[in-house]
Amino acid sequence: MFERIGIERAHCCFCGTYGLVAVLVADSERSHVDVAGCERCWRATHKAADLLHQLRPPAPSKGKRTPNKTRKPASEAPRSTEPYRGPSKHEVGSLVPPAEERTA
Repeated sequence: MFERIGIERAHCCFCGTYGLVAVLVADSERSHVDVAGCERCWRATHKAADLLHQLRPPAPSKGKRTPNKTRKPASEAPRSTEPYRGPSKHEVGSLVPPAEERTA
């Protein structure tokens, strides 16, 4: 690919006009061809790249991931927003036995 991008005054490799161009410098010694292009030509190449991107077939779907473990069903415990359904506090006696029964 390209090692760096530079700006200089030269001829555009695409349309041949002289002026300010952006230069893509190659990174390998095998293809040491620097590509210089004017702003108008680089915009056109960007549009061409977008077109190729849209024409590329989509990647195959990986499918839906399966869950790691199943969820437990909801418990039958009453919710905190529900009113208390047990006996009233006056109907239930103390858990501590009266003094007479403790001494016996």
